[in-house]
Amino acid sequence: MSLKQLAAFLNRDRNTVMKYLDQGMPSVEQADRDRGIAWVIDSAEAVRWLEERAARNVAEKLGGDTKSVTKDEAERRDWVARMVIREKDAAESIGMVAKIHDMLDLMRQDYVELTLRLGAIPDTIAGKVDSKISARVRAIADEQIQSALKALVAVDEAQKRHKG
Repeated sequence: MSLKQLAAFLNRDRNTVMKYLDQGMPSVEQADRDRGIAWVIDSAEAVRWLEERAARNVAEKLGGDTKSVTKDEAERRDWVARMVIREKDAAESIGMVAKIHDMLDLMRQDYVELTLRLGAIPDTIAGKVDSKISARVRAIADEQIQSALKALVAVDEAQKRHKG
């Protein structure tokens, strides 16, 4: 699979996949512009590498170095992870916390509804003023509404923080 194909397959941009390769993602053949050779990447190996990388990252966040972990330490970390999950599940079940993806879905729905309703305002206002100035009023209202909508960043920021 080429670099471009793998990027599309993983739903990542080309630069991100290049970063993965720089970090050690396995490849069948490295690109060489001078010789006209493109990247060749085994998608199964790439996915396996990403899974292992994600597991290492999680393990490091939960308890540090993963290379020299004893069986007892691994069991302790597993116990801690299960405890954290149970506490999270309990907090969700009694309404102390909300699932991030549920909140993002609600925010997206509200954003769509807000966009639709605000988009109708310029025409409504223009229809209620003198016809000589209605086009100008419509343009001003539309410009202000579009500017306000562009300033809304909650959904994008929440997604970035959730993935980060």
